[in-house]
Order: sequence, then structure tokens, then C-alpha cells
Amino acid sequence: MGSCSGYPRQVLEQVVARGKGNGLVVDHVVATDEVPKGRPSPAQSLANVIALGITDVAACVKVDDTAPGLLEGRSAGMWTVALTCSGNAMGLDHAAFMALSEAELSERRSAIEAQFAPSGPHFMIDTIAQLPEVIAEIEARLARGERP
Repeated sequence: MGSCSGYPRQVLEQVVARGKGNGLVVDHVVATDEVPKGRPSPAQSLANVIALGITDVAACVKVDDTAPGLLEGRSAGMWTVALTCSGNAMGLDHAAFMALSEAELSERRSAIEAQFAPSGPHFMIDTIAQLPEVIAEIEARLARGERP
């Protein structure tokens, strides 16, 4: 698993350390200041592809909670998955998210989906908990010969 961020290396190191403390271990990380051009350029995603020895970019999945990150994945030739309710666009911690009424959640989700739509994500999901279903669908589509 590769990760990339709009953060420079100095900040990203703190994020990576915090992730490790919560059980998240990433195989390779690329900061925005480690490539010639940041998002929405595909440079960071492709740096991960190279570092991880991946030979088929079309089998990669870019999950992001920002429009520039989704454009990065599209530019790299990857499947893209937008996180609508569990990231920067929603801007809430878990407790505040869980406290939203269905009407508030629906309204906010719709606004975020409209914000992400121009980035052309292949999928939009509320949270990472829905990612296994998306991965299964991508695998089936790849088996049928579909490409992102």
C-alpha cells in the first residue's frame, strides 16, 4: 500500500507516525515536496507505483478525500474512489459525524458529491468501511477487461 499527501515530508512524518500508533502501516509514502510537481499531477501516485514495483497501473486504486487527489489518480490511470463523509470535505470527527441527522448527512453528502463530480471519481463512498465492496467490483471489472 502506498500513500501520498499534499503535505511536505516534515509534516507527513508526523502523520505517518500517528498512523502507525493507530495500527496503520504503509509500505511507501511520498510527500508533495519529493516530486517535481504536486497534485493534481500524477507524480506522487506514480512514484508509489515505481517504488512498490507495480507493473499494472490500471490495477491500482487511488482513494482520496480531496478533488486534487482524485484528479491525481485519474491522471495516473488508476481507479479512483472518493471518500465523501470521512475526510477533509466533511471536516468532522467521528463523534460529530455520528451526531448528524439523516437530513443533515444527506445534504452534506450531496454537496460533497457535487464538489467531487468534476474530478470524475469512478466510485464515491461514505467511508473506508465500504472499500472492500468497491475493490471486489474493480476486480470483477478488471476480469472483464475493463480499465479505469
